[in-house]
Amino acid sequence: MPYDYYDLFLKKRNNGVYTEISDIVRQKVWRDSFDVVKSQEWEDITDRIRKN
Repeated sequence: MPYDYYDLFLKKRNNGVYTEISDIVRQKVWRDSFDVVKSQEWEDITDRIRKN
């Protein structure tokens, strides 16, 4: 029985759609928290203002 789950996992992992979706989830969802992202965006804006 455990081998059935292992085989199922391998089939899903080798599926191109599964890999693409998991990569998107890692990039978008498991990113830094909202506060960290907003503070980074704010730093970028202030850097652009200082340069001008």
